[in-house]
Amino acid sequence: MGMRIVFGLMASHENPAVVAQLVDAVSPHRVVLHQDAACASSTKLERPNLCAVPNASATGWGNWGFTRAILRTVRHAAEVHEFDYFQLLSPSCLPIRPLADFRAHILRDRVDIHADLMPVEGDDDTFMTFGYRTYLPGSTLRFRLLRRMRGWYFGARPPLVQQHSLSLHRRMPRPAMTPTALGGYAGLALTRLAARGALGTHPFGPTLRPRIGSTWFGAHRHACERMLQMSEEEPWFSGFKGLHLVDETLLATLIAQTGLRIGASNHAISDFDDEGHPRVLRLADMPELDAGGHFFARKFALQPEDAARQMALEWMGVVSSRMPAPIPSRVAPASGLRADQADASLTPQGAPIGTPRLSIQPM
Repeated sequence: MGMRIVFGLMASHENPAVVAQLVDAVSPHRVVLHQDAACASSTKLERPNLCAVPNASATGWGNWGFTRAILRTVRHAAEVHEFDYFQLLSPSCLPIRPLADFRAHILRDRVDIHADLMPVEGDDDTFMTFGYRTYLPGSTLRFRLLRRMRGWYFGARPPLVQQHSLSLHRRMPRPAMTPTALGGYAGLALTRLAARGALGTHPFGPTLRPRIGSTWFGAHRHACERMLQMSEEEPWFSGFKGLHLVDETLLATLIAQTGLRIGASNHAISDFDDEGHPRVLRLADMPELDAGGHFFARKFALQPEDAARQMALEWMGVVSSRMPAPIPSRVAPASGLRADQADASLTPQGAPIGTPRLSIQPM
């Protein structure tokens, strides 16, 4: 039985050549492109496997816009295209294994959704890393107070731990009765009050607990349809709209509430810097990516000729005329299929990555 895959691609200000490189890499699979309406490029792409989400919205940052755009992309894919599996990508993502291996994985892995997520209330450090923006709207003085007290809890320059595709702060030991430590205890207590609704209403309750996670999920069609149905029918859904950085909370909570089987993300995400942004992948990172067993990775540099990008394309079997560095030996992935069982049509044919042509037509 075939596996029809549709990729959702969330683009904003990126170089069209970078977008074209990714679209070509996953060909012949369909790519549904949501182009941020606030960053529309004058150069549009034309590819046989590419179509645009009509009436795309401005995505913004830290607000409701990006979540809305993701759900609009999933809805367009479900309404217009036949597919068995949907995978969300950004222009800074690339496959790092042949798509035949990805197809074999989602055929044999008995889960409905692949996503990295975890409970906000799992432990005190996770709770204080994300709690300030989980229970209160980002426009309020109460939110700003919790964010300030979060700093008291962790102290100056706390170490970062990478977990579930996110970066978490870790509190360093300190004397218990110093003013900074006492402020941290007060921040933890006040954030717990916010979680109970004492500082203002929020959508959470005994049957709806907040999750946090990466936005870059993959899901079978029935799981996508379940998520869309819940986004339209569940009364708690609109309660997320005023949150700061809402997408990491809303999508993870929505996925957890589907009641479906959830497996590990298909993505490897580079570790985060002190500002909370994933750093750009370099050639030195590629052996570790290869050993991790994932099928996609981010965050690649947004230049088509970047050496790490070219290496990932070579691993996929995509031929490029520009390979800036030799390719190291890699561990052969376990595809789960014999070579004679693999669907050759799922492996991109080795045409050089070309220059984008003009105009994309919505389909």
